[in-house]
This record gives sequence, structure tokens and C-alpha cells, in this order.
Amino acid sequence: MSKILELREKRAKAWEAAKKFLDSKRGGDGLLSAEDTAAYEKMEKEVVDLGKE
Repeated sequence: MSKILELREKRAKAWEAAKKFLDSKRGGDGLLSAEDTAAYEKMEKEVVDLGKE
């Protein structure tokens, strides 16, 4: 597999994991706890960083 396709696949998997995390951690008011927000932001940064490679 080419490096580009490998990075795209890795980024897509990271994005799907971040979306699942967000959906599972949102409270009834649609908000995240401070701890969950920090974890999501870390996941989101990983997705962005993978897009820059």
C-alpha cells in the first residue's frame, strides 16, 4: 500500500474513533465534561496532524 493511502486510512480511522467518542460522551445537554473535552481535542489534533503528513 502506498504511504499516502496508508496515511489516509489511518486518518479516517482516527476520525471515526473521535466521532464515536464524542457521541458516546455527550451528556443530555449535548456538552462534554472538561476531561472528555481534553481527550477529544487530543484526538482531533491527531486527525489534523495526520492530514498534514
